[in-house]
Amino acid sequence: MSQTNVEIVRAFFAAAIDDPEAGPQAYLSRDVEFIPFTRLASPSEGALSFLGRISDIADQFEDYEVQPERLADAGDLVIADLRRQARSRRGPALITDQFAQVFTLRDGKITRIESLPSFAEALEAAGLSE
Repeated sequence: MSQTNVEIVRAFFAAAIDDPEAGPQAYLSRDVEFIPFTRLASPSEGALSFLGRISDIADQFEDYEVQPERLADAGDLVIADLRRQARSRRGPALITDQFAQVFTLRDGKITRIESLPSFAEALEAAGLSE
């Protein structure tokens, strides 16, 4: 089952690139909980709320893309090491950073996404180590 969860998360990211407005929704539970790692943002609940928040972030840039560099299997959890690239609307500068997310899955759907500053912190949050 856990390798299936990794493939679901991989498909979620592929769908987000192919059709950012609607593609990822197929992989999210209706009541998905999103926990951002910044203290300035509050958690959100629900697929539409999550997708709206991501859309609001992406709309601030000319180009915005998040890609998993690696996905770690942890049963009902999948830990994603992510690279984010964005191009400013004000110039050609490419902004790149990394962060991580812990995905909780149930019945083939993503039910929780917790963002953390690093892959090591995400592993720790999932009760694992590198």
